[in-house]
Amino acid sequence: MYRCIQHDYPLILIGNMNETPITFDLLGNITIDETGTWSVSIRIIGHEKTNFTVVLTCMANGIKLLSLIIFKLKKVLWGNFSQGVIVRVNPTGWMNKNEMLY
Repeated sequence: MYRCIQHDYPLILIGNMNETPITFDLLGNITIDETGTWSVSIRIIGHEKTNFTVVLTCMANGIKLLSLIIFKLKKVLWGNFSQGVIVRVNPTGWMNKNEMLY
C-alpha cells in the first residue's frame, strides 16, 4: 500500500488474481451403502486426472473482472457458457503470457 500512496497509483490498476485447477471428475469422500458392506463401488467418468483452470480477478477499487476458464485443448470448445465467462484454450491448460495479455 505504501507504493500506491507514494506513486499515486489509481486503484483500478491494482488487482488480485487467483488461478485454481478444477478436475472434471470430482470424487467425494462420502459414500452411502448398506451397513456392514465391505466395499462400495464408486462411479467415475474416467477423467479424474484431467482438469481445467479457473482464473478469478478483482481490482482494488472493487471491480470484479470476468471469470477466465482455460482448457487444455488445441481448439476452442463450442458450447453454452455463461455471459460472465471468458473461455480460452492452450496446450498446457494454465495461465501464460498470451492468456494474461488477452
